[in-house]
Amino acid sequence: MTLPELLIRSLTATDAPVYFAFRLAGLAESPLAFGRSAEEYRHEPLETVAAGLAEHLGERVTLGAFLSGELVGAMTAVRELTLKRRHKGNIYAVYVSPAARGQRVGETLLSALLAWAGAVPGLEQLHLAVSVTQEPARRLYLRHGFQVYGLEPKALRVNGRDIDDELMVRFLDG
Repeated sequence: MTLPELLIRSLTATDAPVYFAFRLAGLAESPLAFGRSAEEYRHEPLETVAAGLAEHLGERVTLGAFLSGELVGAMTAVRELTLKRRHKGNIYAVYVSPAARGQRVGETLLSALLAWAGAVPGLEQLHLAVSVTQEPARRLYLRHGFQVYGLEPKALRVNGRDIDDELMVRFLDG
């Protein structure tokens, strides 16, 4: 059996309806993985979603992974805005749909995101927080050179359950 080709591309404002549905499904399917709830996101105006996907060269990107034309994975990087912090960026909103897991979608997305970050002048490091409940994501980040530098206890509270976040960084100079 041949797997369909995986296409990775930057999402744009025109992808907002598809991305909105994808993100909402991810928030509902994996509530322990995200700092935002499906209940909150459900009310996000489509214009706000589109504005977040609008192209900002070297400042922000949301990469989408498509299998047979269907969005099955996404990952966002945002560069810090202030002069003293512009050497840093943050990774957010990482999700791969359950049907696409085990097909190297996360690996391919993260490699593409690291390539994007490496091409941004002056961007030297990427940060992220990963819920300790998300062991496959944690392993993915470690394989790609991220290092744990801290733990945020009780970073999330989901249905009365406290969830810690591991804080990770990857330096882009090596």
